[in-house]
Amino acid sequence: MTTHTIDRREVLNRVNLSEFDAALRGTKPGDRMSVIKAVFAGLTAAATYNITTAAMKALATITGINLATDENLPALGYLLTLRVVSATTGTVVGTYILTDIAGTVLTPATSSAVGIARISDDGTTLTFASADVTAFTIEYSPRSPVSLTAEYTNGL
Repeated sequence: MTTHTIDRREVLNRVNLSEFDAALRGTKPGDRMSVIKAVFAGLTAAATYNITTAAMKALATITGINLATDENLPALGYLLTLRVVSATTGTVVGTYILTDIAGTVLTPATSSAVGIARISDDGTTLTFASADVTAFTIEYSPRSPVSLTAEYTNGL
């Protein structure tokens, strides 16, 4: 006989009211419905930035979400826009699309159209092709902080 493990996604899809609120709470639905715009400026030139740190939050102008003092930006779920607005060299400035962690990064000058940045598997870290990015703007919707496919335990 096989057993069936129930995951958070299944609990949410069933909409069983005795489990639904606890299953939904962990996914932070209010965050996930937000469209966040973060303008990062005054950065030390680098290629890699973790947008979910307190240090990055301190360097950002954030709209679309009200974060508590001890709360940092959530991980990226869906990218709307990404643009490098300042760098120590002009070849990096421009619009970017994202690839996964194994993808190849390019600058807008290399591709003659858009640059390609890399996003970490957990949605926290952006990597650009050159270590001279000093300001960028990102607009995105966050991902759930909990896996929807992990086994569900009521209240967790």
